[in-house]
Amino acid sequence: MMGGNWGRILEVDVSKGTTQDLEPDERLYRDYLGGSGLAAKLFFDRRGWEAEPLSPENPLIIMLGPLSGLNLPGVARLEICARSPLTGIWGEACMGGHFAPQLKRTGYDGIVVTGASEKPVYLYVTDEGAEIRDASHLWGRDTYETEEALKDEVGDKRAQAMCIGPAGENLVKYANVMNDRGSTAGRCGMGAVMGSKKLKAVVARGGKKAPIADEGAYKAAREHLNEVLRFSMIGESFGTYGTNVGMDFGMAIGDAPTKNWREAYWEGGPEKLGGVAVAESILTRTHSCYGCPIGCKRIVKVDAGPFAMEEGPGSEYEAAAALGTMQRMDSVEANNKANEMCNRYGMDSISTGGTIAYATEAFEEGLIVESDTGGIKLGWNQPETLLLLIDKIAQREGFGDELAEGVRSMAEKYGGDDFAIHVKGLECPMHDPRALWGLALTYATSVRGACHVADANLFADYGMTDHKDLGVKRSWPYKAKGKAAQTVASQEKGSVADSAIICLIAWASEGGAMKDMVEMLNPVTGFEYDVDELVRVGDRIWYLKRAIGNLCGAKREDDQLPRRIIEPHVEGTTSYLTMAAFPTMMSMLPMGKLRVEKLRDVLADFQMKILVPKMDKLLRLQGNLPGLRGHAKRLEAGEAEEIRRRTVPFDDMLQEFYQLRDIDGQGRPSRKVLERLGMTEVADALHG
Repeated sequence: MMGGNWGRILEVDVSKGTTQDLEPDERLYRDYLGGSGLAAKLFFDRRGWEAEPLSPENPLIIMLGPLSGLNLPGVARLEICARSPLTGIWGEACMGGHFAPQLKRTGYDGIVVTGASEKPVYLYVTDEGAEIRDASHLWGRDTYETEEALKDEVGDKRAQAMCIGPAGENLVKYANVMNDRGSTAGRCGMGAVMGSKKLKAVVARGGKKAPIADEGAYKAAREHLNEVLRFSMIGESFGTYGTNVGMDFGMAIGDAPTKNWREAYWEGGPEKLGGVAVAESILTRTHSCYGCPIGCKRIVKVDAGPFAMEEGPGSEYEAAAALGTMQRMDSVEANNKANEMCNRYGMDSISTGGTIAYATEAFEEGLIVESDTGGIKLGWNQPETLLLLIDKIAQREGFGDELAEGVRSMAEKYGGDDFAIHVKGLECPMHDPRALWGLALTYATSVRGACHVADANLFADYGMTDHKDLGVKRSWPYKAKGKAAQTVASQEKGSVADSAIICLIAWASEGGAMKDMVEMLNPVTGFEYDVDELVRVGDRIWYLKRAIGNLCGAKREDDQLPRRIIEPHVEGTTSYLTMAAFPTMMSMLPMGKLRVEKLRDVLADFQMKILVPKMDKLLRLQGNLPGLRGHAKRLEAGEAEEIRRRTVPFDDMLQEFYQLRDIDGQGRPSRKVLERLGMTEVADALHG
């Protein structure tokens, strides 16, 4: 019996207005799981790399995994995949919230959308099938309005809608797809692909129960994982302060990018924008994706002033940094208002903030002038200008029309390549490789461009998880030794997570071991994986996506990072000690091992009330103790040896990675490795 998946995928041709059911072979589910893995296989089989990203021929694939929508922690997720209009290569974006469970209950594993409608439409999917409906009356409306209007229109508040806003309609290259107001498929411009097809939304309402191969074993796995989470200090931190707890410790170790990646440390970041600051100022309550006990989402409200906003989703860490510290802006109210605008318009906050930060520095350097911006004077800590630019980007109005193309396009026109921070056209997320060296390989070799969630390197370097279960020793965050092996293991786990599908925060909070994934998947699917086979599945998925990128034109020389984010900061320093101390502290926290309730409660109380709120100051204090600032002083003095020590040895790590992954001189997986994984047809397409 195959559980978890239904064995049925909906195909929709919006050009013809037709729908039909596809029934993939069971072997595809075993080999690619679902999610982005199965989506990549479907994309490859359709030769999707031959289609231009915004053409009708580019297949838009919305895919669930075998875990999606079940009542396990962190599995209320789906993947949206297509050739990216921002990067031109494989694009994927993962979405949480409440849409995936409803789509699962319709009896479909996913949806493949082809063609382009002449007028706006939305897709309504139920247990009984699918219907293409007119959406002309919704075109131009923001995502919040659209979601509520569609629930009213289908007559069921339990229905869920994922939709695009004006940014997607106007083909902003980094437009996203929204559900549940604050849940986003944020990266790679999947909203623009929907917009090119005139597909305003997909609405799902189902009542079927997802198949489970072994109900007893599944129940036991769920109870075990919930128990582990109940005693996880990592999960406790995210639940108490949200993902933006990352600001409170990230700034101290040099992980939170500031002023377009120029500044090593800015006290105003955690003090004004961090998770603790939000909890003490504008937080009204917390929120979670369907069935998740962590509850990392923040609901905020700004009652009055120029940045007033109704109660709604607040900034996650990435938005707090991209629309906050990257602009060196210290207003928590303006930051959350900017995040709300991105949500309503349907735009990726990371790419939005990264592009505006680039433009601000280019304006400061005289590369962009007022005649280019339409009279707008760009500068740091200008919240009104930030909000104005977000509006202009979404509408593609004036200077916003150029910003809507992203950092790479802007730099090609105006220059400033050294501070145009992207990889393969995708703006870098808000974690700094100079603090966590594994991220250098993560960004350079990610299958979709700069990405921090397609593998588990971030969590490994932080000390939240390790890969001992795969035979890989821990690599210290600021050491090159072992980074290539850690990255391969992280990619294997990330590929499985994005195909199963599970939130990496939830999985890391449970310990992040592959045996736990086996424990979840086997009762659901009935496939009886072992760890070795699941690692092989992760490799197969990663190599397939890498090959698709090659077929789209990506080469070995594209696996590069901007020098700025691997060389010492232009402004300020961060001590080596702080870079090492935090991951060490995190790895010492009990995760699912402590079973003494009272002791656990005491530790949790200490962590949430004392340690986390003062994390930034504690880390900075130990980094500035007498005798420990020698390295920083030598760096400030410009000593060549210290600059060398502080520069990430990226080229050496990359060469070792290529050897482990068997990547050839053109950046392609070798024929040998593809055939070993059973992908001869991929080898033929790639190597001829």
